[in-house]
Amino acid sequence: LTIDIDIQKIIQEELKAICNKSDAKSANAILMNPHNGDIIAMSSYPEFNPNKYNEYSIDSYKNRVISESYEPGSTLKIVPLALALDSDISTLQDSFYCENGKYKLTNNLWLHDHEEHGELSLEEIMIYSSNIGFSKLSDSFKNKILFKYLKYFGFGTKTFIPLANEEKGTIRNLSNWSTTSKKYISIGQEISITNLQLALAYSAIANNGYLVKPNIIKKIHKNKIEKKYIVNKYIRKVISKETAQSILSTLNEVTKTGTAKDINLKGYKIAGKTGTAQKSINGEYTKFISTFASIFPSDNPEYVLIVTIDEPKYGYHWSSMSAVPASKEIIKKMIIANEDLHYAVTNNNQQNAKETNKN
Repeated sequence: LTIDIDIQKIIQEELKAICNKSDAKSANAILMNPHNGDIIAMSSYPEFNPNKYNEYSIDSYKNRVISESYEPGSTLKIVPLALALDSDISTLQDSFYCENGKYKLTNNLWLHDHEEHGELSLEEIMIYSSNIGFSKLSDSFKNKILFKYLKYFGFGTKTFIPLANEEKGTIRNLSNWSTTSKKYISIGQEISITNLQLALAYSAIANNGYLVKPNIIKKIHKNKIEKKYIVNKYIRKVISKETAQSILSTLNEVTKTGTAKDINLKGYKIAGKTGTAQKSINGEYTKFISTFASIFPSDNPEYVLIVTIDEPKYGYHWSSMSAVPASKEIIKKMIIANEDLHYAVTNNNQQNAKETNKN
């Protein structure tokens, strides 16, 4: 398999730790090579011991990365942003009035932001994750093109990874969209996805615009003959190189000054996006699911990591309080375990010190 057992162990331990700390129902994570689709780790918690499977609940058997679709919230905002930039509808410098955090939609329901903002550029709208800003951005394009870009990025379709019980998520047919569906989908509602799909979408940002095919098999041994398992790694070109690099640069700012600034590891560049979404239970939004999608090192991407915490207790329901610190611990321990990553951090720190002394 493509799985790295040492990294798998790191992620499994961190998922258990954050679930215990936040009293969450479950958690899952996937680490992927964005250039060839190799899955380096894929974890779910609660876990089970297959040697004593009868001692665990059936729910513990689930591989939540592929078998648990959910409304992603703000991590999906890369799609309308990519649409706007790739179609020359908007630039990162275009400004939008964000209504000081409260905006009434045509269905007479209110859209809220976590913080009050007035005029913001499109880049700032992404950095501060303004729902109102993305709602207004969606006025610039039609339902059909948003649907098309969601499909481009692989949402609403199975990846056909050779594992059981993969869900495809849900994108309703255009004929079933309401007058406000475009606005809600642009902020990650009225759509469900899996974390495998989300990892592939962020891989397209990391690899200059290509949707890759996920792969979990490295080699096949048969009759004492070893054969490398080869897959066609590229499915299609999704967005231009320029658009992918612009989004990556913006995601870099999210971790510097925006909603994920607590991910900061001095000397190591990480790009990412938080997502705190409400879950619909019996028709009511009463629980939360928190996700952090990251690309690192962002100056030369090698990994995409998605971490999701399901139903953490209030306070930890913000991604910045659960999924972000869990991701930080995973990346930090990967750096310590990986000499090449450790060298990159040390080298960056030395370079920063030289520039500081020079100034």
